[in-house]
Amino acid sequence: EASGIAASRRNPDVFYTHNDSGHSAKVYALNSSGRHLCSFSLTGVANRDWEDIAVGPGPVAGAPYLYVGDIGDNATARSEIQVYRFAEPTVPLTGPAAVVTLPAVDTLHLTYPDGPHDAETVMVDPATNDLVIVSKVLAGGTVSVYRVPANAAAGSTTVLTKVRDLPLPTGLANAVTGGDIAPDGQTIALRTYGAIRFYPRLDGWTLSRAFDAQACSVSVPGEIQGEAVTFNATRKGTGVATVAEGANPTVHLTKVP
Repeated sequence: EASGIAASRRNPDVFYTHNDSGHSAKVYALNSSGRHLCSFSLTGVANRDWEDIAVGPGPVAGAPYLYVGDIGDNATARSEIQVYRFAEPTVPLTGPAAVVTLPAVDTLHLTYPDGPHDAETVMVDPATNDLVIVSKVLAGGTVSVYRVPANAAAGSTTVLTKVRDLPLPTGLANAVTGGDIAPDGQTIALRTYGAIRFYPRLDGWTLSRAFDAQACSVSVPGEIQGEAVTFNATRKGTGVATVAEGANPTVHLTKVP
């Protein structure tokens, strides 16, 4: 159940992905051809309901970090959620797929200011270094955006700050299942099961202001239970990669309109 995807900032043509709830705490590295390059085991953490992964700034300036969002909550009953943070590793690009254990994993404990929410979207805003979470709403609710500083102290418990509500339709087809912000911060992507919405962001615009802009949408071909999207770092934000759940899923590369 590939539930999230993130493009590497250190390794060319490398993407990270992970399984959904109930699997071991592992992150997998693959390339755009779908070749498995490496498995990274995270020590001291569990996979309760991993839903998304992102790459962005962190505590050490200039060093990219990976953020794994244990943020799923189908029953909206979790008193807190977790995001696991670790410095982006070097991925071996040749030879058989390696297995590497990562001992230095930070846990960020997060709570919502307005009660539990189900969510499947974790992004890092390069303009502010904030970690951004977008709620998933199936019906009868409001999609909301929350943030917390990405350099929050390891082991800390932080109340998320609500940024805004989004005027998006609800229902299964429109549920926000993943998202990403381009490395230059100038485009935001939110995906649903069948499409990706792209929001332009001009210099100086806050995240909230960007969501007021007119979005354009593209469909995602042939993905059932598609929940993952990332900007392709090697294309400087002009393309995205997506992947769906299920056995042997296809990695799709889509041009940003």
